[in-house]
Amino acid sequence: MSMKKIKISGLDKKFSDWVRHRDNWTCKRCKHIHNKYSARSKMGLHCSHFFGRARKSTRFDPENCDALCAACHRFWGSDDYEAYRDFKIKQLGKKGFGMLRIKANTGGKPDYNMLNIWLTEELKRIKKEM
Repeated sequence: MSMKKIKISGLDKKFSDWVRHRDNWTCKRCKHIHNKYSARSKMGLHCSHFFGRARKSTRFDPENCDALCAACHRFWGSDDYEAYRDFKIKQLGKKGFGMLRIKANTGGKPDYNMLNIWLTEELKRIKKEM
């Protein structure tokens, strides 16, 4: 059984860029600081989704995403998912994590137009601050 590959849209790229900026180009697990210009590298900094990107309800939720280097993304994503879960509970609190879990499991799609407007403005603001 093959897994369906998720398409990466322009909105995915903008959101991923925003997450890396929000997290100061630093891996949330190992704390390694990455150069923003190497972000497109496979070994660079990724936008990790605790609840997978296939779940439209949390695909663009900032609370569901963290900047992780490629190695930490692979480790938390497959080798030690429980440690990632513990990190998210500590990060969001038990109630916040519970709310994120409910959102991830209830479905629904975000308003892509509003999300695009917000991300465009956020990235402009970030670039002005640099």
